[in-house]
Amino acid sequence: MKTIILSLHDCWWRKMVAKIKLLEIRKTKPAAAGPFRVLVYVTGGKGICGEFTCNHFYKIRTIPDVQTVLGTASVTGDSCLTKEQLQEYAGKRSKALWGWAVSDVQEYEEPRPLKLYGLTRPPQSWCYLGE
Repeated sequence: MKTIILSLHDCWWRKMVAKIKLLEIRKTKPAAAGPFRVLVYVTGGKGICGEFTCNHFYKIRTIPDVQTVLGTASVTGDSCLTKEQLQEYAGKRSKALWGWAVSDVQEYEEPRPLKLYGLTRPPQSWCYLGE
């Protein structure tokens, strides 16, 4: 299984740990096929605080309006974002967004430093581990 390191604010990580946030919204997704082990770097220098598995990516249409249902998933409910927040994130061009399916969340007892993974700085959004 390939590994990704993803930067995330603490408030969103807490919602993932609580199993409230089941869909992480990003402007891009990996080109390679999954599933992926996703290590979560919590911003503010906290370090790698845990991980989750991403088995699937959902393409989310943003024009003419934000797509709010993906099969049985609710984009707004599962991402903890409003339609307005999604539209703002998509930007004026209203490009499609990607929903990263979040499952098997594990929080580490102690945050792990980035240097343990060979990194000197956190990813801007996300990166493959080892690239």
